[in-house]
Amino acid sequence: MSKKLILIDGHSILNRAFFGIPDLTNSEGIHTNAMYGFLNIMFKFIDEEKPDYITVAFDLSEPTFRHKAYEAYKGTRKPMAPELKQQVPLIKELLRMMNITVIEKAGYEADDIIGTIAKRSAAAGIDVSVISGDRDLLQLAEEKIQIRIPKTKKGVTEVENYYPEDVVALYGVTPLEFIDMKALMGDTSDNIPGAPGVGPKTASAIIQKYHSVDNVLAHLDELKPPKAQKSITENAEQVKMSRFLAEININVPLDYNIENAEIGDF
Repeated sequence: MSKKLILIDGHSILNRAFFGIPDLTNSEGIHTNAMYGFLNIMFKFIDEEKPDYITVAFDLSEPTFRHKAYEAYKGTRKPMAPELKQQVPLIKELLRMMNITVIEKAGYEADDIIGTIAKRSAAAGIDVSVISGDRDLLQLAEEKIQIRIPKTKKGVTEVENYYPEDVVALYGVTPLEFIDMKALMGDTSDNIPGAPGVGPKTASAIIQKYHSVDNVLAHLDELKPPKAQKSITENAEQVKMSRFLAEININVPLDYNIENAEIGDF
């Protein structure tokens, strides 16, 4: 039987927990609702999957290679709520006290760390479950990598599960093609521009036919509908940049040994 690794997108799950659970504070006035929800979600997956290894990846506040390439990347995001920001270092400290591996890397996002570890582990024959609220990670799905997206409402967590066939069923494109689909339609949450006016359905239909942004740009004269053709043609360089921004880096130089992430008793 294959060994199993759970990879958690730290900020994503902490953020979901923060907005999914009413405000809680301890006797010292420290906000704890995000940490409480995070641990509930983490233990739910540990109980369900009984993994051999677990790792939590976090973003750092400093710019990444994407910000350096496109200054406006994620530029429309509101600052983190102080009540949530207070809990970030605390959950990291708590996880480390529980002997859970916490990893972050200057210049990269948690997505890139997760992508690198997930692909490396899958290639070594390990089954991987990626826990995140971020659909960008669907591009990582493969036979040995499942993307699990929890949704917490009123303290109750439901989970959407994605292998490659699930991505195709929902979006009409493969996990790798999902990157190109996003490049065409953009992403307001990350401020990835895409081609203005090209929505998910049109982007999916175009990528289903042409399979990649490069091939789309090589067949601009054939594109339909005309509105999409005009927008993609006029914004070809922007679409190329969006493709770069949307793709997770799966070759981050990490000092990571999965054996050090072996799960123990808490």
